[in-house]
Amino acid sequence: MTAAPADISVTAKVSAYYRKFSDIAFAAEVATLIGAEDAFAEIVRNHGLEHDKLTFYAPMFEARYKSITQLIRNSGASQVLELACGYSLRGLDLTRDSSLCYVETDLPEVVATKLGLLDELRRRHEIAPSPLHVVVGADALDVEQLRAATAVFDRSRPLLVLCEGLIGYLTREETGRVAVNVRTLIDEFKGGWWIVPDFAFKTEIRNLPPERIRLREAITGVTQRQLDASAFEDADDLASFLGRFGFEAQVRSQIDETPSFSTVAALDLSPAVIDRLRPALRVWFMTAVTAG
Repeated sequence: MTAAPADISVTAKVSAYYRKFSDIAFAAEVATLIGAEDAFAEIVRNHGLEHDKLTFYAPMFEARYKSITQLIRNSGASQVLELACGYSLRGLDLTRDSSLCYVETDLPEVVATKLGLLDELRRRHEIAPSPLHVVVGADALDVEQLRAATAVFDRSRPLLVLCEGLIGYLTREETGRVAVNVRTLIDEFKGGWWIVPDFAFKTEIRNLPPERIRLREAITGVTQRQLDASAFEDADDLASFLGRFGFEAQVRSQIDETPSFSTVAALDLSPAVIDRLRPALRVWFMTAVTAG
């Protein structure tokens, strides 16, 4: 990758910053512990952004997180592999009732910070460490690292793989490599699924409002990664791409899959913001299919 891992991981702090306004488990604590507000304030200050014009991002991050969690619950999956997990605490939350095994992966620097976070949160909330929740360093572009991360899983059961907020930072070639890796892993299990909330279409990117364009430019400046370099022409282009790797996709609405929104009231936003966001907030639930 072009940028240093420390620069890439800044984006994980931006996600954590916006999640803190929600009722997502552990989100507010995590944001404080990793200094997410300071990281976001630095981006705003250095790039001349207007903080108050960016609050609408909070329900976007809430919908993305909650819709994925809902899809995991509804899938019946008992084994989940998360790529580029960042500072999300979904794994800790979903393994508290021992209903599934959850492995999270990210770059080593993020993982080191996250393991410290988990120790602190377990101490605060009196949550015992669980063999069902594993956090390990692995690059989503390296299938051998990912394979090693899945060693704890039962190969006789299906595998669900997810990546929340990763695809937007990859090139088309890198997105293809991730797709190959995910499909390779799933083929080693009894089938499975892949969840992605951030495939992008070029026509929609061209029509973004100015404040979103400016924040995207700021993120690009920090990470040295062009956002949505992997963007597709349209839904047919994406379907063709996924088909080459043996995936059939169902496109769900993040809004419809989100049980409740807490950020709207927390930030005194107009409820109409949810309807305005609806067309852009999708999540792809992909099933690995065999040719025949």
